[in-house]
Amino acid sequence: MRRLLAVAALSLIAATLLAHPRLPAEAAPTTKHATRVERGASSGEWVDRTPLLAKTAPRPRAGEDCSAIVDSVAHRLVLYGGKGDDDRDLAEVWTLDLNRFVWARPAISGPAPPESEDHVAILDPIGYRMIVHGGENGLTSNKTWSLDLKSFRWRELTDSTSPGREDHTAVYDSRGKRMVIFGGRNNTGTIDYVNEWRLLAFDLDPRSPTFEKWVELRCGDVHAPGRSDHAAVYDAAKNRMVIFGGWDKVAHDFMDDTWAYYFASSPDSAGRWKKIKTKDSHPPRRRHVTGVYDAGHNWFVVYGGLGDEGFLNDVWALDLGRDVWINITPGPQPRLDHLVVFDPHRKELLLYGGDAHLSRKFHDLWELDVHPDVSADSLR
Repeated sequence: MRRLLAVAALSLIAATLLAHPRLPAEAAPTTKHATRVERGASSGEWVDRTPLLAKTAPRPRAGEDCSAIVDSVAHRLVLYGGKGDDDRDLAEVWTLDLNRFVWARPAISGPAPPESEDHVAILDPIGYRMIVHGGENGLTSNKTWSLDLKSFRWRELTDSTSPGREDHTAVYDSRGKRMVIFGGRNNTGTIDYVNEWRLLAFDLDPRSPTFEKWVELRCGDVHAPGRSDHAAVYDAAKNRMVIFGGWDKVAHDFMDDTWAYYFASSPDSAGRWKKIKTKDSHPPRRRHVTGVYDAGHNWFVVYGGLGDEGFLNDVWALDLGRDVWINITPGPQPRLDHLVVFDPHRKELLLYGGDAHLSRKFHDLWELDVHPDVSADSLR
């Protein structure tokens, strides 16, 4: 991710919520137990899991622009790529045991994808593997690789159908058994295709004639505007992909709109885009925002990024049942290019790393605990 210049490190926090104490970027927590940061009258609290990480165990060098999935079978996070404190791209694979909060670097044999940032990854539950696509280490890549989560062996899946993309999003369509990407850009070195809006799907159904091939999904005349650095999740109940925010590179402007792509019931039919009206309230416009599906609440949760007033640390959730945005709570130090996943065992959101243009990247680990008695109506 190319750095932006002269950005003030400010956080945009709702006036009704209390500001939280911040740790200096270089400071390391000394307590042996998790630090629970109370939020007063807010709806949740962030638990600093960084002190639980074994001090003698190795840790990932990457802190920014990583991709990761949660392997619910082994209850671990699997991380690939990203940038270290020296701003160099990496190709390392790390696992985080989500029971003991211990990082480990598994042995990888055979061919592997190159160093990368700004790529995407999803869990393929059918093949029990992580699928990685796109990114960049200079020019935009069209790489498509799979990592077997039993043997930890990579297999390259790149072919002539693989699209070049970076700064895009990916979701796993459980009904269609496919990886779906949206947005981003494709810098070929000759032409920089920005504000991509075409939807492309990577078939993960072994019984399909297009297995492990990319195909374009049709959508009719109406579609969400192209963008990059946005957030997206798959809503299985309504069979749709929901996106928020991002960066309009043509207009050089932040975005704050929310759209949903409803997948067609038949693979031969076109899906449809619909803009979700958010007149009551919605997150301020931003890029470099991350989002995750919270299965416990049926929420699309977004956190952080970069907006008009600098780096952000606010947390918002879109109630997918009613399509209403609600403000949850401020988070840890404002940042961008961080990693957010949802742990289905703990039913909580996990935040790792990021950047705020300080002397080093963030390598901290936080967990968002939403109060169980909080209702969506009370948060609106």
